[in-house]
Amino acid sequence: MKYQYYFLAATSVACLSAPAIAGDTVIYAPPAKWVAPKSLDDAEKSGPAVALLDKQIHMEGGTVSTYQDSAIRLSTPTMLTQAGTIKAQWMPDKGDLIVHRIELIRDGKTIDLIKQGAKFEVLRREKNLEKREVDGSRTATLVVPGAQVGDILRISYTITLKDQALGQQMQAFDTMPTKPLPLETGSLSISWPTGEPVRWATFHGPDDLKTVDRNGTTTLTIDLPLPKVPDGAQNAPVRFNFPPIVQATTFADWNAVSKKMASVFDSAVGFGPNSPLNDQVKAIKSQTDDPLAQAVLATRLVQDKISYLLNGMNGGNYIPQKPDETWEQRYGDCKAKSVLLLSLLKALGIKAEPFLVLSNGGDTLPDLLPMPGDFDHVVVHATIAGKEYWLDGTTSGTRLANIATVPNFRYGLPLREEGADLMALPKRLPEAPTQQVTLTYDSSAGIYVPVLYNLDIALSGPIAATLRTAADQLEGDALRSAVISIIKPVIDDSQPVSTAITYDDASGIAHITASGIRTTPWNRNNEVTEMHPPATPVADISFDADRARAEWKDVPLLLTGPTYQGYAFSMLLPDGGKGFSTSGKKSIDTSIAGIEIKSEASLSDGKFTLDQSVRAAADELPAADIPAAARSDAAISNNLPKLEAPAQTLMNWDYVGARRKLLAPIEAAYAKLIANDSSAEPSEQANDYESRASFRWGTGDLAGAESDYDVAIEKSASVDLYYTRGSLKWGRGDLPGALADYRAGESLEGKGKSYSAQVMLLGRMGKGDEALALAKEYANLAKTPANAQNVEAEALMWAGQRTEGLALIRKALTRRPGDPQLLNNLCWQAGIWNMVDAEIMATCNTAVEKSNWAAPELDSRAMAYFRQGKLAEAKADYDAALEASPWIYASRFMRGVVRIKMGDKAGGEKDIAEVLRMNPDSKARFAAFGIVPGK
Repeated sequence: MKYQYYFLAATSVACLSAPAIAGDTVIYAPPAKWVAPKSLDDAEKSGPAVALLDKQIHMEGGTVSTYQDSAIRLSTPTMLTQAGTIKAQWMPDKGDLIVHRIELIRDGKTIDLIKQGAKFEVLRREKNLEKREVDGSRTATLVVPGAQVGDILRISYTITLKDQALGQQMQAFDTMPTKPLPLETGSLSISWPTGEPVRWATFHGPDDLKTVDRNGTTTLTIDLPLPKVPDGAQNAPVRFNFPPIVQATTFADWNAVSKKMASVFDSAVGFGPNSPLNDQVKAIKSQTDDPLAQAVLATRLVQDKISYLLNGMNGGNYIPQKPDETWEQRYGDCKAKSVLLLSLLKALGIKAEPFLVLSNGGDTLPDLLPMPGDFDHVVVHATIAGKEYWLDGTTSGTRLANIATVPNFRYGLPLREEGADLMALPKRLPEAPTQQVTLTYDSSAGIYVPVLYNLDIALSGPIAATLRTAADQLEGDALRSAVISIIKPVIDDSQPVSTAITYDDASGIAHITASGIRTTPWNRNNEVTEMHPPATPVADISFDADRARAEWKDVPLLLTGPTYQGYAFSMLLPDGGKGFSTSGKKSIDTSIAGIEIKSEASLSDGKFTLDQSVRAAADELPAADIPAAARSDAAISNNLPKLEAPAQTLMNWDYVGARRKLLAPIEAAYAKLIANDSSAEPSEQANDYESRASFRWGTGDLAGAESDYDVAIEKSASVDLYYTRGSLKWGRGDLPGALADYRAGESLEGKGKSYSAQVMLLGRMGKGDEALALAKEYANLAKTPANAQNVEAEALMWAGQRTEGLALIRKALTRRPGDPQLLNNLCWQAGIWNMVDAEIMATCNTAVEKSNWAAPELDSRAMAYFRQGKLAEAKADYDAALEASPWIYASRFMRGVVRIKMGDKAGGEKDIAEVLRMNPDSKARFAAFGIVPGK
């Protein structure tokens, strides 16, 4: 409903956009007598892009006239291109576009382009047809003839506006440009005959403005640009970051606006006895006697049967078309749809009225001057059985379950013959979820393998209706891509095997469903393995708001009400849930800042469940209440329920014999995923095989993993795939194959990332000289000298120059004393090559302490203890390392060696057997260092 007008020079300088509404043709004439033109005689050739911007608005006799004079410096070829074409769009029924001046100022001389015959070419073009907007606008264009770099382009014009709907009432409003706008001289004035009942106000404007009375005219003048607007507080209501505007109006108050607009709408409401709409009323009555259900059916009829099309022609910006016309044409804008809905409701005996709103930023309305231009949308305000409802014919998805939801317009204006004041919309908790997430994880095969999932996201209301087309039309890859984008906030890092979008017209609920595989959601935190339920609505609540600056201390926090989110999560646990436990609060039922929070967790019969809901009606939180709300939220967030796994649970190496069958459902899911993507892009197919290879490798099927990597590389080779397969081959003991893969990856990338691995492989293969040569070559590619020295030291050790290798690491440490990586490498190299002494042992201790007892450093020190024969100390470090990270196979293998030496043959052999299932090369690797189990 808000007017949109433009008169543009095609330039990026924002202040050159201005209102433009005109008759059918462009008029060329001098300015009116009330205009006080500004001089540009002393304008310099260089300066800000806009040398002058002068806007003068005059209100008189029901007509609002806007004069604008602008001068643009064409100082660069870019400005010449951008500003060299002038465009104007206008509607033909509300006034005139009168062009006064189109000039080029060059070297102090003025070139009058209008005298030279420059004229606008006028076209009929609907500029927003793709947005379903037809306003009868005309477009005029002029390519400025003869413009050159260094010229000043000056344009002045006047727009007159007399709105058919407002009669003698007038309104004017405009933004006030602020620095750093490149404007040299600017002003904005509003004038009216002295004595006219004009009220004016600024929003975020200067405080010291005064009007001047002269020669029977009252004028308000504002110098432009205004000072730079201070940075606004984040997550603040719109009114706090609203741009500076000035308003002027003849409307005395909101009652006057309500009366005037009621007269416009009331004349359009209703239909005659022979109207086809009577049949629709009868059909609604035949379905139900319940007035609320009838209101739902009437709203659905308007939402579903009438498409949206803004028709602004013939005074249509405020004047709605008749219901019969809307029904016949089957399209209409918010006014037409609301009038049709009003007519249906009144025919059904339901009390209803038009209700003006501002769709975004309704919280600003109490601070604005009363005028129709404050609003951009109209809905229907109905009262049924004493309860208020706000019905919007331009949205969709209204059903009995959600009709009571109060839209977040904040304020609105009822249109009544007797007038009405601005009304605050009530804060009402929604009665039905707008989103219900139901998610199931199947972790019954174990917590360190991928999980199978089933997900259903049920959406209602307008957002659900937008998926109706997707449900009918999307299929194949397009459907899968759409579902993945929707479910990503709920379950990321997943590979859907099946996807669907369905829409139930009766309930107005859309379901987005997916089932598939995702990486394990379990995380090991030192010695504890835990799982936090994903994407819980309670965890998403946030009261983050920086209000540290003095100017922000009273700014409220913008909330998202009204909202209602439901959440149901369940997880099937391995071994019937034996040993699993929960921590955190099992039951929460509270309210923070008007947000109702409920959470209920349980663990029984091998299944963990968590049900949550978050309902909110509040739209903002006072600044003084933010800290308390944040504290309360933190207390809840830090104590949300989570699952903890027992210390003894299935590990990656345990899937042998009968236990291998536990993985059959996961294997089946991967097989289906690969089959589904058989016609997909090679890169996507490669990703599927890579995912299954990772799963197989992680559960001891090394041959199957290598086969999958082979296919992935064949379909879409990459550096990472070569490196990963090389690592797998190395673990299997295929050193030449591993070396070939690392070299293949290096040939694609050439950044030296694989040199360290190649040096170790060459050393293992007895090619110490080649390893040393490669290490010296790496010195030119390493990011730091320390990296190069580490690799060269490795090569020296394999080449038999072990004293020199350790000396090189020590040399690096003189340059980077205390470097954790260098300390650990010195400890490790001395340990594996049996060169540990007191100094090395001290280095190992320092490395462990600096790392805060991290697993890799503990592993290195354990090796040093082992070489010194301190088996108990070695085992203690290996135990600690494996407690933090059970998958360090070198630590597990060496712990097995230590346990055998300490007399625990069964325990040691168990450790070694577990490692060899996952990394068969470990036995040969440690044998190269002279370490053989049992010897």
